[in-house]
Amino acid sequence: MTVNKIRLPLAAILVSCVCAHAQASDIFNGREVYDMHCQTCHGMDGRAMEPGVPDFSQGESLFAPDADLVRLLREGDRHLPTYRGLLSDDELRDVVAYIRTLQR
Repeated sequence: MTVNKIRLPLAAILVSCVCAHAQASDIFNGREVYDMHCQTCHGMDGRAMEPGVPDFSQGESLFAPDADLVRLLREGDRHLPTYRGLLSDDELRDVVAYIRTLQR
């Protein structure tokens, strides 16, 4: 009887932890953020505006998992500015979800 009293709360905690991370991204918000911060270099339709800029319409730069792309956006690199402190991780996930819709 004691074991069942422990299992139920542990199961509830586990389910709540898993569900907290399983939120869907909002591609509509992602588009708004993209339009404000990304389209200058990546174009309205994801086609690169300058040489060396990833072309999202082709999808090659989107082979990485979402978590890696969010990390890249957050941290930046030599060509990409950092969005740490400017955009939340939820907004970054929304942008990643949106740019995945630009593939042709």
